[in-house]
Amino acid sequence: MHTTRRLLIGLASGSTSDGVDAALLEAEGVGLDMRLRLRHALHQDYPRDLRELLLKLNAGQPVPVRQISLAHRLLGEAFAATGRQLVDQTGGGFQQIHCAGLGGHHAWHEPDGRYPSTLGLGMAAVVAERTGVTVLSDFRSRDLAAGGRGTSLTALVDHLLFRDEREARVLVHLGGLASVVFLPADARPRQILGFHAGPCNVLLDALMRHLTSGRETFDPGGKHAVQGCCIEPVLERWLAHPSIQRRPPRTIPVQAFGDEFAAQAVQQARQAQSGLHDLLCTATHFVARCVGEALTRYLPEKPARVLLSGGGIRNGFLWKLLEQQVGGLPLETIDRYGVPGGARKAAAFAGLAALTLDGVPANLTTATGAGGSRLLGSLTPGTPPNWARCVAWMGALGAPPLPVRPQAA
Repeated sequence: MHTTRRLLIGLASGSTSDGVDAALLEAEGVGLDMRLRLRHALHQDYPRDLRELLLKLNAGQPVPVRQISLAHRLLGEAFAATGRQLVDQTGGGFQQIHCAGLGGHHAWHEPDGRYPSTLGLGMAAVVAERTGVTVLSDFRSRDLAAGGRGTSLTALVDHLLFRDEREARVLVHLGGLASVVFLPADARPRQILGFHAGPCNVLLDALMRHLTSGRETFDPGGKHAVQGCCIEPVLERWLAHPSIQRRPPRTIPVQAFGDEFAAQAVQQARQAQSGLHDLLCTATHFVARCVGEALTRYLPEKPARVLLSGGGIRNGFLWKLLEQQVGGLPLETIDRYGVPGGARKAAAFAGLAALTLDGVPANLTTATGAGGSRLLGSLTPGTPPNWARCVAWMGALGAPPLPVRPQAA
């Protein structure tokens, strides 16, 4: 192998179902010695009809199988179109791209029960067909099959992107859920922790939709929440929710604080004659308290700084409340470390794809709770030359050959 330099694409659905986040990464090196650098990032909004369909899915509303299948196809087209736009804007071509990591849109994730399940939408075959690039997708399923929670899968890539030899750091992603990744100074992978702290935009956005009868889908900057007062009894009741009290590694089910939870909260607030601003203020306090208590209770040491990413970083009121919760630790966005706050998920899936091709099991048991680390993802070959290059890469690294299934006559 003459060079270990590669270009990787990452594609992910925005946590609020607003569009596709795409990232182009340059990787130098192999496996855990890989150095990742973001070359370009892009966000592309979903068409209105597709976004409305995804919101129905997120809310758990009955959706015909035909529409779910259509969303699967349309998401594949949206991911592919955004990937093409990403590469076009860099002035390169897809012949330079090694592989793509497709995070997809997770319409359902249930890590508990006898048969944990997950459903990711976005046809990898469409992305491979439109771009010619080999696509790795469906990363969660293998971790679930190995007894994991299927979440916090990106902790190892976060380690490659944001670790520091001199100081401990904690990454807090303010997406649909608030997730935490703890990176000790000069950490070995088994020392990294990852878990969900609590809900974030999935609750705040659902409340806005119910309180405004769908006229507004989010609270920009927290401008409504900041006008209210926190309803302390409601806050304490929410903090006592069983999923918040569970010890890590833990997953907060999206549906636990989604549309149904928001509808009940709005009804109870109206019965108590509490206003829109008060309920939103309470919910924003709830998000900040979940993060603050998670950092206090579950980290083995106090980090030097907190790095923030996700759509919630644009909520100024939430930012102020987080400052009060983290005990004087400096809050920074990951933009200062080379990755825009909205591109973290996409960058992470690009890194996961590379680790799989490098033969590195990427799910950390300290983050997912799995019985062991596994190679993650399913492969969809791109053009013959691209696929041949990926196979040659894996062969040169001594990765085990992929099983070849005989075709039906």
